[in-house]
Amino acid sequence: MNYRSPSRIVFEIVNIILMIVFSLSILIPFFNVLAISVSDAKAVRQGLVGLWPVGFQLDAYKQLISNYTFMRSMLNTVFLTVTNTSLVILFSLSSAYALSSKNLIGRKPIFYYFIITMFFSGGLVPTYLLVNNLGLYNTYGALIFPSVVSIFYIIVFKNVIDQLPKELLECAEIDGAGDFKILFKLVLPLVLPMTMAFVIFSAVGYWNEWFSVLIYTRDQALWTLQYQLRDLLTTSELSKERMQFLPDLMAVDPRNLKMAALMLTVLPIIAIYPFVQKYFIHGQLVGAVKG
Repeated sequence: MNYRSPSRIVFEIVNIILMIVFSLSILIPFFNVLAISVSDAKAVRQGLVGLWPVGFQLDAYKQLISNYTFMRSMLNTVFLTVTNTSLVILFSLSSAYALSSKNLIGRKPIFYYFIITMFFSGGLVPTYLLVNNLGLYNTYGALIFPSVVSIFYIIVFKNVIDQLPKELLECAEIDGAGDFKILFKLVLPLVLPMTMAFVIFSAVGYWNEWFSVLIYTRDQALWTLQYQLRDLLTTSELSKERMQFLPDLMAVDPRNLKMAALMLTVLPIIAIYPFVQKYFIHGQLVGAVKG
């Protein structure tokens, strides 16, 4: 039996208590939101709902799922999440591979130039003017192109690729493999855990994106799920536009609707995360060792 000092025991007890408190601070609001979303409207108005539903019903979910505007925002979110995540990983991995190649002329100045952009940027107003002058305002392009380059991902990918055996890459070159074949057939499988970790980071970030919609769009057809949720949650009393948005509103309380929208927003990420958790943990370990 391993000896544990009194200070170690105190540390473990405090650590467990803090983790329990932290977990409860997440779980209690989550179950409260879930309970309100499926509770009877009368019970919600009277404030009787805690962590357990009162008068189970799914009317709020039915109204949201059957509404074209809400479902359009969900499809927009899925499209932008898949597109942006794919592009940022593709650009970051390709750039990192190029910067790691000894055949790239001026790779150090280019790398330093990339680093500078992490500390200095044009700011919101110049970026808005650029998007507008390029004719991307109020289009899907405004929600895609400004965010498809991540200097942080490029730097981490470059550090990981630099740790790969150079002999392995040279053997592939001798066998006649081109850069694209080496990148996708050799390098990508070796850095897959890190790639999957970045896929998770990016997907969660793009799924929760709403600020770019606020800045670069005015057409409601381009709204994402998070912006639709923001618009719904920041409205204390649903207006005539909200009544048209959900004509059967009297069947539910507005808080039913808001909490149901919140649950529909977070459930997809919660459902996907367990299947990619192993890549997430492995990617963090690889990044910690290689970086």
